[in-house]
Amino acid sequence: MNRFRIGAQIGITLGINLALLLLLLAAFLSNQNRSGIESLWFAPARENIRALGSLVEAQFPGKTPAERSVILETLQKRYRVTLVVYEDTGRLIGGPDLHPPTSVLQEIRRSPVGWSAPAPPEEPTFIPPPKPAVRAMFLVKEDDPSRYWIGVNTPIAWSTGAPPVRHALVVVTPTLLSSPLFIDWTPWIFGSAIALLVSILCWYPLVRRVTRSIDAMRVAASHIAEGRFKVDVPAGQGRDELSELGGSIARMATQLSQLANGQTRFLADIAHELCAPILRIQLSAGILEQRAPATDLQHVQRLERDVEHMSALVADLLSFTKGAVRTPDLKPVALAELVKAVADRENTQQANLTADLDESIAVMADRESLERAVGNVVRNAIRYAGYAGPIHIGAERYAGSDATSHIRLTVEDCGPGLPEKELEAVFAPFYRPDASRAPGTGGAGLGLAIVRKCIEVCGGKVSCSNRQPRGLSVDIHLREAESV
Repeated sequence: MNRFRIGAQIGITLGINLALLLLLLAAFLSNQNRSGIESLWFAPARENIRALGSLVEAQFPGKTPAERSVILETLQKRYRVTLVVYEDTGRLIGGPDLHPPTSVLQEIRRSPVGWSAPAPPEEPTFIPPPKPAVRAMFLVKEDDPSRYWIGVNTPIAWSTGAPPVRHALVVVTPTLLSSPLFIDWTPWIFGSAIALLVSILCWYPLVRRVTRSIDAMRVAASHIAEGRFKVDVPAGQGRDELSELGGSIARMATQLSQLANGQTRFLADIAHELCAPILRIQLSAGILEQRAPATDLQHVQRLERDVEHMSALVADLLSFTKGAVRTPDLKPVALAELVKAVADRENTQQANLTADLDESIAVMADRESLERAVGNVVRNAIRYAGYAGPIHIGAERYAGSDATSHIRLTVEDCGPGLPEKELEAVFAPFYRPDASRAPGTGGAGLGLAIVRKCIEVCGGKVSCSNRQPRGLSVDIHLREAESV
Protein backbone atom coordinates (compact mmCIF):
# COMPACT_ATOMS: atom_id res chain seq x y z
CA MET A 1 0.00 0.00 0.00
CA ASN A 2 1.38 3.36 -1.00
CA ARG A 3 1.76 5.71 1.94
CA PHE A 4 0.82 9.35 1.75
CA ARG A 5 3.89 10.72 3.49
CA ILE A 6 3.84 13.83 5.63
CA GLY A 7 6.47 15.46 3.41
CA ALA A 8 4.07 15.23 0.48
CA GLN A 9 1.25 16.59 2.63
CA ILE A 10 3.32 19.59 3.68
CA GLY A 11 4.41 20.12 0.07
CA ILE A 12 0.80 20.06 -1.14
CA THR A 13 -0.18 22.46 1.65
CA LEU A 14 2.59 24.81 0.60
CA GLY A 15 1.47 24.53 -3.02
CA ILE A 16 -2.11 25.34 -2.07
CA ASN A 17 -0.84 28.29 -0.05
CA LEU A 18 1.09 29.68 -3.02
CA ALA A 19 -1.85 29.02 -5.35
CA LEU A 20 -4.16 30.98 -3.07
CA LEU A 21 -1.69 33.84 -2.99
CA LEU A 22 -1.56 33.85 -6.78
CA LEU A 23 -5.36 33.79 -6.99
CA LEU A 24 -5.58 36.72 -4.61
CA LEU A 25 -3.01 38.58 -6.68
CA ALA A 26 -4.92 37.83 -9.87
CA ALA A 27 -8.16 39.02 -8.27
CA PHE A 28 -6.41 42.21 -7.19
CA LEU A 29 -5.05 42.87 -10.67
CA SER A 30 -8.44 42.12 -12.22
CA ASN A 31 -10.08 44.52 -9.84
CA GLN A 32 -7.52 47.19 -10.62
CA ASN A 33 -8.11 46.66 -14.36
CA ARG A 34 -11.77 47.58 -13.82
CA SER A 35 -10.99 50.56 -11.62
CA GLY A 36 -10.17 52.96 -14.41
CA ILE A 37 -7.13 54.97 -15.40
CA GLU A 38 -6.46 56.11 -11.83
CA SER A 39 -6.06 52.59 -10.43
CA LEU A 40 -3.10 52.05 -8.13
CA TRP A 41 -1.14 49.57 -10.24
CA PHE A 42 -1.67 51.68 -13.38
CA ALA A 43 0.42 54.57 -12.04
CA PRO A 44 3.66 53.65 -13.91
CA ALA A 45 1.60 53.01 -17.07
CA ARG A 46 0.18 56.54 -16.93
CA GLU A 47 3.65 57.99 -17.02
CA ASN A 48 4.70 55.66 -19.86
CA ILE A 49 1.67 56.62 -21.97
CA ARG A 50 2.19 60.33 -21.31
CA ALA A 51 5.84 59.95 -22.33
CA LEU A 52 4.66 58.19 -25.48
CA GLY A 53 2.35 61.15 -26.19
CA SER A 54 5.27 63.54 -25.77
CA LEU A 55 7.28 61.44 -28.23
CA VAL A 56 4.51 61.58 -30.84
CA GLU A 57 4.12 65.31 -30.20
CA ALA A 58 7.81 65.81 -30.91
CA GLN A 59 8.07 63.57 -33.99
CA PHE A 60 4.81 64.24 -35.88
CA PRO A 61 5.27 67.94 -36.86
CA GLY A 62 6.36 68.31 -40.46
CA LYS A 63 5.89 64.60 -41.26
CA THR A 64 3.92 63.17 -44.15
CA PRO A 65 1.14 60.60 -43.48
CA ALA A 66 3.47 57.80 -44.62
CA GLU A 67 6.19 58.95 -42.24
CA ARG A 68 3.71 59.21 -39.38
CA SER A 69 2.59 55.63 -40.10
CA VAL A 70 6.22 54.45 -39.91
CA ILE A 71 6.63 56.18 -36.53
CA LEU A 72 3.48 54.53 -35.15
CA GLU A 73 4.41 51.08 -36.52
CA THR A 74 7.83 51.28 -34.86
CA LEU A 75 6.27 52.16 -31.53
CA GLN A 76 3.62 49.43 -31.93
CA LYS A 77 6.26 46.72 -32.42
CA ARG A 78 8.19 47.95 -29.40
CA TYR A 79 5.23 47.98 -27.02
CA ARG A 80 3.02 45.27 -28.65
CA VAL A 81 -0.07 47.51 -28.84
CA THR A 82 -2.02 49.37 -31.55
CA LEU A 83 -1.52 53.16 -31.71
CA VAL A 84 -4.00 55.58 -33.30
CA VAL A 85 -3.96 59.41 -33.44
CA TYR A 86 -7.21 61.42 -33.62
CA GLU A 87 -8.00 65.11 -33.88
CA ASP A 88 -10.20 66.55 -31.15
CA THR A 89 -13.06 66.26 -33.63
CA GLY A 90 -12.61 62.49 -33.82
CA ARG A 91 -11.03 62.48 -37.27
CA LEU A 92 -8.35 59.82 -37.79
CA ILE A 93 -4.87 61.29 -38.35
CA GLY A 94 -2.56 58.26 -38.04
CA GLY A 95 -2.85 54.53 -37.53
CA PRO A 96 -5.47 51.96 -38.58
CA ASP A 97 -9.16 52.72 -38.56
CA LEU A 98 -10.51 50.65 -35.65
CA HIS A 99 -13.98 52.16 -35.58
CA PRO A 100 -13.89 53.42 -32.01
CA PRO A 101 -17.11 53.14 -30.00
CA THR A 102 -19.14 56.23 -29.20
CA SER A 103 -17.81 56.41 -25.65
CA VAL A 104 -14.26 56.69 -26.98
CA LEU A 105 -15.21 59.41 -29.46
CA GLN A 106 -16.84 61.34 -26.64
CA GLU A 107 -13.65 61.19 -24.63
CA ILE A 108 -11.59 62.33 -27.63
CA ARG A 109 -13.87 65.34 -28.25
CA ARG A 110 -14.10 66.35 -24.57
CA SER A 111 -11.83 69.31 -23.81
CA PRO A 112 -9.77 68.68 -20.68
CA VAL A 113 -9.71 71.22 -17.88
CA GLY A 114 -7.17 73.99 -18.61
CA TRP A 115 -6.99 73.31 -22.31
CA SER A 116 -9.09 74.44 -25.25
CA ALA A 117 -8.56 74.46 -28.96
CA PRO A 118 -6.99 77.82 -29.94
CA ALA A 119 -8.85 80.19 -32.20
CA PRO A 120 -7.25 81.06 -35.56
CA PRO A 121 -4.71 83.90 -35.11
CA GLU A 122 -6.00 87.37 -36.05
CA GLU A 123 -2.72 89.12 -35.40
CA PRO A 124 0.90 88.09 -36.03
CA THR A 125 1.59 88.45 -32.31
CA PHE A 126 -0.96 85.81 -31.32
CA ILE A 127 0.19 83.73 -28.31
CA PRO A 128 -1.47 80.31 -27.93
CA PRO A 129 -2.83 79.33 -24.54
CA PRO A 130 -0.37 77.41 -22.38
CA LYS A 131 -0.57 73.62 -22.38
CA PRO A 132 -1.79 71.98 -19.20
CA ALA A 133 0.98 70.82 -16.85
CA VAL A 134 -0.50 67.32 -16.76
CA ARG A 135 -1.77 65.65 -19.87
CA ALA A 136 -5.36 64.49 -19.48
CA MET A 137 -6.05 60.79 -20.01
CA PHE A 138 -9.00 58.45 -20.29
CA LEU A 139 -9.63 54.67 -20.27
CA VAL A 140 -12.62 52.96 -21.89
CA LYS A 141 -13.29 49.20 -21.73
CA GLU A 142 -15.05 47.85 -24.81
CA ASP A 143 -16.86 44.53 -24.37
CA ASP A 144 -17.46 43.37 -27.94
CA PRO A 145 -14.76 42.90 -29.03
CA SER A 146 -13.01 42.92 -25.67
CA ARG A 147 -10.32 45.60 -25.74
CA TYR A 148 -9.11 48.65 -23.86
CA TRP A 149 -8.90 52.19 -25.27
CA ILE A 150 -6.43 54.40 -23.38
CA GLY A 151 -6.12 57.97 -24.64
CA VAL A 152 -3.76 60.80 -23.72
CA ASN A 153 -4.13 64.45 -24.71
CA THR A 154 -1.40 65.21 -27.29
CA PRO A 155 -1.09 68.78 -28.66
CA ILE A 156 0.62 68.78 -32.05
CA ALA A 157 1.88 71.85 -33.93
CA TRP A 158 1.89 70.92 -37.60
CA SER A 159 4.29 73.71 -38.67
CA THR A 160 6.92 75.94 -37.09
CA GLY A 161 5.39 78.86 -35.23
CA ALA A 162 1.86 77.48 -35.53
CA PRO A 163 -0.09 77.00 -32.30
CA PRO A 164 -0.49 73.38 -31.16
CA VAL A 165 -3.79 71.75 -31.97
CA ARG A 166 -5.29 69.30 -29.50
CA HIS A 167 -5.06 65.68 -30.58
CA ALA A 168 -5.45 62.37 -28.80
CA LEU A 169 -3.00 59.49 -28.96
CA VAL A 170 -5.05 56.32 -28.31
CA VAL A 171 -3.50 53.03 -27.25
CA VAL A 172 -5.68 50.00 -28.12
CA THR A 173 -4.96 46.59 -26.59
CA PRO A 174 -7.00 43.46 -25.71
CA THR A 175 -5.29 43.19 -22.31
CA LEU A 176 -3.37 45.42 -19.96
CA LEU A 177 -0.98 42.65 -18.92
CA SER A 178 0.82 41.81 -22.17
CA SER A 179 2.61 45.06 -22.99
CA PRO A 180 5.62 46.56 -21.20
CA LEU A 181 3.86 49.87 -21.70
CA PHE A 182 1.42 48.98 -18.91
CA ILE A 183 3.31 46.61 -16.66
CA ASP A 184 6.92 45.51 -16.37
CA TRP A 185 6.95 41.86 -15.39
CA THR A 186 10.64 41.83 -14.45
CA PRO A 187 10.20 43.13 -10.89
CA TRP A 188 7.17 40.85 -10.43
CA ILE A 189 9.13 37.78 -11.52
CA PHE A 190 12.12 38.84 -9.47
CA GLY A 191 9.93 39.46 -6.44
CA SER A 192 8.13 36.14 -6.87
CA ALA A 193 11.45 34.31 -7.16
CA ILE A 194 12.67 35.96 -3.97
CA ALA A 195 9.39 35.10 -2.20
CA LEU A 196 9.68 31.48 -3.35
CA LEU A 197 13.32 31.28 -2.31
CA VAL A 198 12.57 32.76 1.09
CA SER A 199 9.65 30.34 1.53
CA ILE A 200 11.87 27.39 0.67
CA LEU A 201 14.61 28.56 3.02
CA CYS A 202 12.04 28.99 5.79
CA TRP A 203 10.17 25.72 5.21
CA TYR A 204 12.94 23.34 4.19
CA PRO A 205 14.75 22.96 7.55
CA LEU A 206 11.45 22.35 9.35
CA VAL A 207 10.07 19.97 6.75
CA ARG A 208 13.37 18.11 6.53
CA ARG A 209 13.65 17.71 10.29
CA VAL A 210 10.02 16.65 10.71
CA THR A 211 10.13 14.09 7.91
CA ARG A 212 13.48 12.65 9.04
CA SER A 213 12.32 12.38 12.64
CA ILE A 214 9.02 10.78 11.73
CA ASP A 215 10.68 8.38 9.31
CA ALA A 216 13.22 7.35 11.98
CA MET A 217 10.43 6.77 14.49
CA ARG A 218 8.40 4.83 11.91
CA VAL A 219 11.36 2.53 11.27
CA ALA A 220 11.95 2.19 15.02
CA ALA A 221 8.31 1.31 15.66
CA SER A 222 8.43 -1.26 12.84
CA HIS A 223 11.52 -2.88 14.37
CA ILE A 224 9.90 -2.93 17.81
CA ALA A 225 6.79 -4.59 16.34
CA GLU A 226 9.05 -7.29 14.87
CA GLY A 227 10.71 -7.87 18.23
CA ARG A 228 13.95 -6.00 17.46
CA PHE A 229 14.37 -3.58 20.34
CA LYS A 230 17.74 -2.06 19.44
CA VAL A 231 16.44 1.06 17.68
CA ASP A 232 17.93 4.45 16.85
CA VAL A 233 15.55 7.38 17.23
CA PRO A 234 16.33 11.16 17.32
CA ALA A 235 15.70 11.61 21.02
CA GLY A 236 16.85 14.48 23.16
CA GLN A 237 17.94 16.71 20.25
CA GLY A 238 15.32 19.39 20.86
CA ARG A 239 12.59 20.55 23.16
CA ASP A 240 9.57 20.02 20.96
CA GLU A 241 7.01 17.24 20.70
CA LEU A 242 9.05 15.22 18.19
CA SER A 243 12.03 15.05 20.52
CA GLU A 244 9.82 14.06 23.41
CA LEU A 245 8.16 11.36 21.28
CA GLY A 246 11.56 10.06 20.18
CA GLY A 247 12.71 9.88 23.80
CA SER A 248 9.54 8.03 24.78
CA ILE A 249 10.02 5.49 21.98
CA ALA A 250 13.65 4.93 23.01
CA ARG A 251 12.66 4.37 26.64
CA MET A 252 9.82 2.07 25.60
CA ALA A 253 12.19 0.02 23.43
CA THR A 254 14.64 -0.33 26.32
CA GLN A 255 11.94 -1.47 28.74
CA LEU A 256 10.44 -3.90 26.22
CA SER A 257 13.89 -5.33 25.54
CA GLN A 258 14.47 -5.88 29.23
CA LEU A 259 11.05 -7.48 29.67
CA ALA A 260 11.43 -9.72 26.60
CA ASN A 261 14.96 -10.81 27.53
CA GLY A 262 13.91 -11.40 31.11
CA GLN A 263 10.94 -13.48 30.01
CA THR A 264 13.02 -15.50 27.57
CA ARG A 265 15.73 -16.19 30.12
CA PHE A 266 13.10 -17.09 32.69
CA LEU A 267 11.56 -19.62 30.30
CA ALA A 268 14.99 -20.97 29.46
CA ASP A 269 15.86 -21.38 33.13
CA ILE A 270 12.53 -23.08 33.89
CA ALA A 271 12.88 -25.45 30.93
CA HIS A 272 16.44 -26.28 31.89
CA GLU A 273 15.49 -26.98 35.49
CA LEU A 274 12.60 -29.21 34.40
CA CYS A 275 14.80 -31.46 32.29
CA ALA A 276 16.35 -33.31 35.23
CA PRO A 277 13.11 -34.15 37.15
CA ILE A 278 11.35 -35.14 33.91
CA LEU A 279 14.20 -37.49 33.08
CA ARG A 280 13.97 -39.06 36.56
CA ILE A 281 10.19 -39.46 36.16
CA GLN A 282 10.72 -41.19 32.81
CA LEU A 283 13.22 -43.60 34.38
CA SER A 284 10.89 -44.27 37.28
CA ALA A 285 7.95 -44.83 34.91
CA GLY A 286 10.03 -47.33 32.94
CA ILE A 287 10.88 -49.26 36.10
CA LEU A 288 7.27 -49.07 37.25
CA GLU A 289 6.07 -50.43 33.90
CA GLN A 290 8.26 -53.49 34.35
CA ARG A 291 6.99 -54.22 37.87
CA ALA A 292 3.35 -53.13 37.61
CA PRO A 293 0.66 -55.82 37.44
CA ALA A 294 -1.23 -56.23 34.18
CA THR A 295 -4.31 -54.57 35.62
CA ASP A 296 -2.38 -51.32 36.26
CA LEU A 297 -0.26 -51.37 33.12
CA GLN A 298 -2.54 -49.07 31.13
CA HIS A 299 -2.28 -46.39 33.82
CA VAL A 300 1.49 -46.58 33.75
CA GLN A 301 1.53 -46.29 29.96
CA ARG A 302 -0.74 -43.25 30.15
CA LEU A 303 1.70 -41.73 32.63
CA GLU A 304 4.58 -42.39 30.25
CA ARG A 305 2.72 -40.67 27.35
CA ASP A 306 2.04 -37.62 29.53
CA VAL A 307 5.66 -37.46 30.63
CA GLU A 308 6.81 -37.76 26.99
CA HIS A 309 4.48 -34.92 26.06
CA MET A 310 5.85 -32.84 28.93
CA SER A 311 9.39 -33.61 27.76
CA ALA A 312 8.47 -32.48 24.24
CA LEU A 313 7.07 -29.21 25.61
CA VAL A 314 10.23 -28.55 27.56
CA ALA A 315 12.30 -29.30 24.44
CA ASP A 316 10.20 -26.79 22.51
CA LEU A 317 10.73 -24.19 25.22
CA LEU A 318 14.46 -24.77 25.09
CA SER A 319 14.42 -24.41 21.28
CA PHE A 320 12.36 -21.22 21.52
CA THR A 321 14.67 -19.61 24.07
CA LYS A 322 17.94 -20.87 22.67
CA GLY A 323 18.21 -18.10 20.07
CA ALA A 324 18.00 -15.45 22.76
CA VAL A 325 20.70 -16.89 24.99
CA ARG A 326 23.35 -17.77 22.39
CA THR A 327 25.38 -15.75 19.93
CA PRO A 328 24.55 -16.73 16.33
CA ASP A 329 27.36 -17.87 14.05
CA LEU A 330 26.40 -16.77 10.53
CA LYS A 331 28.25 -18.69 7.84
CA PRO A 332 27.50 -19.77 4.25
CA VAL A 333 25.17 -22.79 4.32
CA ALA A 334 24.42 -25.03 1.32
CA LEU A 335 20.64 -24.85 1.22
CA ALA A 336 19.94 -27.93 -0.94
CA GLU A 337 22.03 -30.18 1.32
CA LEU A 338 20.36 -28.85 4.48
CA VAL A 339 16.83 -29.25 3.06
CA LYS A 340 17.54 -32.83 1.94
CA ALA A 341 18.81 -33.77 5.41
CA VAL A 342 15.77 -32.20 7.07
CA ALA A 343 13.32 -33.87 4.65
CA ASP A 344 14.88 -37.32 5.22
CA ARG A 345 14.72 -36.88 8.99
CA GLU A 346 11.21 -35.42 9.28
CA ASN A 347 9.34 -37.52 6.69
CA THR A 348 8.60 -40.41 9.05
CA GLN A 349 5.01 -40.71 7.81
CA GLN A 350 6.15 -41.26 4.21
CA ALA A 351 4.25 -38.21 2.95
CA ASN A 352 4.56 -37.08 -0.67
CA LEU A 353 7.44 -34.68 -0.02
CA THR A 354 9.51 -33.26 -2.90
CA ALA A 355 12.39 -30.80 -2.93
CA ASP A 356 13.63 -28.93 -5.99
CA LEU A 357 16.57 -26.64 -5.18
CA ASP A 358 19.57 -25.40 -7.13
CA GLU A 359 22.69 -27.06 -5.74
CA SER A 360 24.63 -23.79 -6.07
CA ILE A 361 22.36 -21.82 -3.72
CA ALA A 362 23.97 -20.90 -0.40
CA VAL A 363 22.65 -18.60 2.31
CA MET A 364 24.17 -16.72 5.23
CA ALA A 365 22.74 -18.40 8.32
CA ASP A 366 23.38 -20.10 11.62
CA ARG A 367 23.18 -23.71 10.47
CA GLU A 368 21.71 -25.09 13.70
CA SER A 369 19.01 -22.41 13.85
CA LEU A 370 18.15 -22.70 10.15
CA GLU A 371 17.94 -26.49 10.34
CA ARG A 372 15.64 -26.29 13.35
CA ALA A 373 13.42 -23.71 11.58
CA VAL A 374 13.11 -25.67 8.33
CA GLY A 375 12.50 -28.85 10.31
CA ASN A 376 9.61 -27.29 12.22
CA VAL A 377 8.01 -25.96 9.03
CA VAL A 378 8.29 -29.34 7.26
CA ARG A 379 7.04 -31.17 10.35
CA ASN A 380 3.97 -28.90 10.57
CA ALA A 381 3.23 -29.37 6.86
CA ILE A 382 3.41 -33.16 7.19
CA ARG A 383 1.35 -33.20 10.40
CA TYR A 384 -1.50 -30.95 9.21
CA ALA A 385 -1.47 -31.38 5.40
CA GLY A 386 0.45 -34.55 4.60
CA TYR A 387 -2.80 -36.41 3.92
CA ALA A 388 -4.11 -33.74 1.49
CA GLY A 389 -1.53 -33.92 -1.27
CA PRO A 390 2.11 -33.31 -2.18
CA ILE A 391 4.36 -31.01 -0.14
CA HIS A 392 6.90 -29.12 -2.22
CA ILE A 393 10.08 -27.34 -1.07
CA GLY A 394 11.63 -24.85 -3.49
CA ALA A 395 13.95 -21.83 -3.54
CA GLU A 396 14.53 -18.86 -5.82
CA ARG A 397 16.77 -15.81 -6.01
CA TYR A 398 15.50 -12.23 -5.98
CA ALA A 399 16.94 -8.74 -5.52
CA GLY A 400 16.34 -7.21 -2.11
CA SER A 401 15.55 -3.57 -1.35
CA ASP A 402 19.25 -3.00 -0.55
CA ALA A 403 20.24 -4.25 -4.06
CA THR A 404 21.76 -7.44 -2.60
CA SER A 405 20.76 -10.94 -3.67
CA HIS A 406 18.32 -12.80 -1.43
CA ILE A 407 16.89 -16.31 -1.36
CA ARG A 408 13.22 -17.20 -0.84
CA LEU A 409 12.82 -20.74 0.54
CA THR A 410 9.20 -21.90 0.17
CA VAL A 411 7.40 -24.87 1.74
CA GLU A 412 4.01 -25.39 0.06
CA ASP A 413 1.29 -27.86 1.02
CA CYS A 414 -2.24 -28.66 -0.18
CA GLY A 415 -3.97 -28.53 3.18
CA PRO A 416 -6.87 -26.36 4.34
CA GLY A 417 -4.74 -23.27 4.91
CA LEU A 418 -5.48 -20.68 7.58
CA PRO A 419 -8.00 -17.86 8.03
CA GLU A 420 -6.52 -14.61 6.73
CA LYS A 421 -6.56 -12.98 10.18
CA GLU A 422 -4.41 -15.80 11.59
CA LEU A 423 -1.62 -15.73 9.00
CA GLU A 424 0.47 -13.47 11.23
CA ALA A 425 -0.85 -14.62 14.61
CA VAL A 426 0.42 -18.19 14.13
CA PHE A 427 3.98 -16.96 14.71
CA ALA A 428 3.12 -15.78 18.24
CA PRO A 429 4.31 -18.03 21.08
CA PHE A 430 1.71 -20.52 22.43
CA TYR A 431 -0.79 -19.63 19.69
CA ARG A 432 -2.84 -22.49 18.24
CA PRO A 433 -5.29 -21.83 15.37
CA ASP A 434 -7.72 -24.48 16.64
CA ALA A 435 -8.27 -23.63 20.31
CA SER A 436 -10.43 -26.73 20.78
CA ARG A 437 -7.61 -29.18 19.99
CA ALA A 438 -6.17 -31.12 22.86
CA PRO A 439 -2.52 -30.41 23.83
CA GLY A 440 -1.58 -33.91 22.78
CA THR A 441 -2.78 -33.36 19.21
CA GLY A 442 -2.15 -29.70 18.63
CA GLY A 443 1.12 -29.11 20.48
CA ALA A 444 1.91 -26.10 22.63
CA GLY A 445 1.77 -23.57 19.79
CA LEU A 446 5.53 -23.00 19.76
CA GLY A 447 6.40 -24.53 16.38
CA LEU A 448 6.16 -21.45 14.18
CA ALA A 449 7.26 -19.18 17.04
CA ILE A 450 10.48 -21.20 17.12
CA VAL A 451 10.72 -20.85 13.33
CA ARG A 452 10.48 -17.06 13.50
CA LYS A 453 12.98 -16.85 16.35
CA CYS A 454 15.48 -19.05 14.52
CA ILE A 455 15.12 -17.18 11.22
CA GLU A 456 15.57 -13.83 12.99
CA VAL A 457 18.75 -15.24 14.51
CA CYS A 458 19.89 -15.86 10.90
CA GLY A 459 19.06 -12.26 9.96
CA GLY A 460 16.06 -13.21 7.83
CA LYS A 461 12.28 -13.04 7.82
CA VAL A 462 9.47 -15.57 7.63
CA SER A 463 5.85 -15.22 6.54
CA CYS A 464 2.99 -17.41 5.39
CA SER A 465 0.15 -17.02 2.90
CA ASN A 466 -2.74 -19.07 1.58
CA ARG A 467 -2.45 -20.73 -1.81
CA GLN A 468 -5.15 -20.99 -4.44
CA PRO A 469 -7.35 -22.96 -4.62
CA ARG A 470 -6.14 -24.41 -1.30
CA GLY A 471 -3.02 -24.92 0.73
CA LEU A 472 -0.52 -22.95 2.79
CA SER A 473 2.83 -21.48 1.74
CA VAL A 474 5.55 -20.63 4.27
CA ASP A 475 8.24 -18.32 2.88
CA ILE A 476 11.67 -17.94 4.51
CA HIS A 477 13.77 -15.00 3.27
CA LEU A 478 17.54 -15.07 3.77
CA ARG A 479 20.53 -13.21 2.33
CA GLU A 480 22.41 -15.21 -0.29
CA ALA A 481 26.02 -16.17 0.40
CA GLU A 482 28.66 -15.97 -2.30
CA SER A 483 29.91 -19.51 -1.76
CA VAL A 484 29.98 -22.29 0.81
